[in-house]
Amino acid sequence: MMLRHIPFLKNVFLYSITAFGGPQAHMAMMLKNFVHQTPYVTEEELLEYNAFCNLLPGASSTQTVTLIGYKRGGIWLAIFTLLVWILPGCFLMGAFSFYFLI
Repeated sequence: MMLRHIPFLKNVFLYSITAFGGPQAHMAMMLKNFVHQTPYVTEEELLEYNAFCNLLPGASSTQTVTLIGYKRGGIWLAIFTLLVWILPGCFLMGAFSFYFLI
């Protein structure tokens, strides 16, 4: 069941390792990756998701990409999407923290 979502998670991973800037830059990258290149959501849906996530406290880009995962495949895909989004940055920052200790 989750195998059909592998291309989506791969796209989220590529997005997570190239994401930089802030919410405005993330929105442009989401528009390019999730709307134009691979039509996972429409432009109107993405704007509505982003508007909804801006109402909530916390990181709106993380919430938006997790919401896209939830809408595509339910709670399990949302959890995997969140992990794929967060782990590359956590790993890289953790590696840098040990690098500077040495």
